[in-house]
This record gives sequence, structure tokens and C-alpha cells, in this order.
Amino acid sequence: SLLPAMTQDTSSHGGSANDAEDTAPPLKRDNSSREWVQRPVLIRNIPNAITCVTVLCGFLLMASTSIPGISPAVCVAATFTGLITDVLDGQAARLLKVKSKFGATFDQLADLTCFGIGPAIFFTRQRLLALGDSISGYDSFLTAVTGYAYLCCSTYRIARELIVHDGERPLYFVGIPTNLACTAAVPLAAAYPASWYLPWLVLLLSYMMVMPVRIPKGLGLVKVTETELSSVCKKR
Repeated sequence: SLLPAMTQDTSSHGGSANDAEDTAPPLKRDNSSREWVQRPVLIRNIPNAITCVTVLCGFLLMASTSIPGISPAVCVAATFTGLITDVLDGQAARLLKVKSKFGATFDQLADLTCFGIGPAIFFTRQRLLALGDSISGYDSFLTAVTGYAYLCCSTYRIARELIVHDGERPLYFVGIPTNLACTAAVPLAAAYPASWYLPWLVLLLSYMMVMPVRIPKGLGLVKVTETELSSVCKKR
């Protein structure tokens, strides 16, 4: 009959199900997220909700080019709000013990939105508006190249961070972080958009983001570990 034939065929292969289990490559398990899975959904997504605020701040910088009412002052406030939430999401993940590779990657992409793409668009818009219709071809070209350089370098830097740290939250930086570069680029673009030195300063910041130099997270003022932030000054 058909049933004995099927049974005989299975046995002739020496038990295919067991062999498949023996020969299959071992699953790569992420031990860092094991505790994350055990937390309630609401608790483990609190850091991600904070990261969404950082993304919103970047959106305001980009939308300022087309939505009336988003003034340069609002953009500066959004940038510094993004800086605060960028710190808070990591703190929340450590305190709640919900660190994960997804959270670390989401945080890096939020940094790209708020501190990379947003400032590049904001700088370009501010300078072109300040120089007006009388802008020379040289200034127009320099502004476009500078905005693109900042955008490209911030993207390159964050992509490198994701590779170097393998999706984990970094304990050190390679080149200055985007959230440090934007603290100079955005306020200066808001206050002195037509100044001759602004494009050169932004180009310098762009280079510093991609330079192959390790910078400790916390800039030597705060000690950052996998589980906590602590002031270096308290230990001196």
C-alpha cells in the first residue's frame, strides 16, 4: 500500500527530521535582548517612544523649508530638544533594562534624521534665503556643496557606527558625533546665515564627523558603561 511505502522511504533516509536538526546551523541568539522580550510591551517601548520625539525634532528642521510659521528659533529649540531626548532614551533603556539592538539602531537612525539630514537642509535653506536673489553663482555652489557634504558625512558616520558597534549602543565615537556637530551648525545657521565663514565651519564639522579618531562617549566628563552613566568629577 501507499502508507508502508512512505514509511519505508522515510526510514531509508535515516530519519530526515532528526538529521535536519543535527545538520542545521545553530541559531544566533541575541542575549542582549533576552531580558527585553520578558518585559511588557509598554515598558520595553518607552525608550523607543522617546526616540520618536527625536525624529519629530528632525522633521521640524526639514519641514521648516515649506511650512510657514516654523521659524529659525523654533528649529534651534527643536535641535536642543532632540539632544535632550537623545540622552533620555538611552537612560530609559538602561534604567528599565530593555536595551536591544533594535533600540540602538533606531536611535542611530533618529540621530541621522535630527542631527544629520535636518541640519543640512536647514543650513542650505537659511543661507539661500539670507543671500536672496542677488546671490552669486559661487555662493550658490558653495552653499549647495556644503549642505550636501554635511548630509553625506553624517550619513557615512552613522553607517560606520552601526558597523563598528554591531547594532549595540556605542561606548565610544569614531569622529565627533552628529549631535555635537549640529549644536554649532544649527544655531549659527539661524543667527548668521549670510556670514562668509559659515560654509567653511560646516565643512570642517563635516570632516570631523568622518575623521578616524576615537572619542570617548561622554567626552571625558561622564563615564558611560553598559548599565549606567556616572560623573567623572565625583570620583576625583
